[in-house]
Amino acid sequence: MKRARIAAAVLAGVLAALWGATPSAAAKEQDMKQLMAENFAGLQTILVALINSNYAAVPDQVKIIQDHATQLTHKVPPQIAPADRERFLSYAYNLRGNAADLGAIVQLLIEHDKGKELLAADELRAAAASHYGGMVTMCVTCHNQFRPTAVR
Repeated sequence: MKRARIAAAVLAGVLAALWGATPSAAAKEQDMKQLMAENFAGLQTILVALINSNYAAVPDQVKIIQDHATQLTHKVPPQIAPADRERFLSYAYNLRGNAADLGAIVQLLIEHDKGKELLAADELRAAAASHYGGMVTMCVTCHNQFRPTAVR
């Protein structure tokens, strides 16, 4: 009898530890909201930098968005139906690809503006804007498809 009580107490302790270690749905949603808020802030910073041709501010923001897109490919939100999983992943991969391409173009523009590269900068600026637009398009498309409720 005493062993049964000890076993029950140990089991209760293990379950309590597991329960506390398992992130709740609310915590996962908060993590996702934090990622999205950081991406939104990064997109704003990138837009201002592209408009002002201040490319030095872009690489760090692009890296954050790229890392977040990679995280999204590893943790598809549970509310997304299995049939829609591939679509969600394609949006995340496209976001990551546009961010990577923008990062590469910005590095060329930084070198160009230092006078080290003789490149057609106008075409690079247009390509940078296009990849920025691609990132925004992926965000809007994904949110329109998968956001559970409208943001008010």
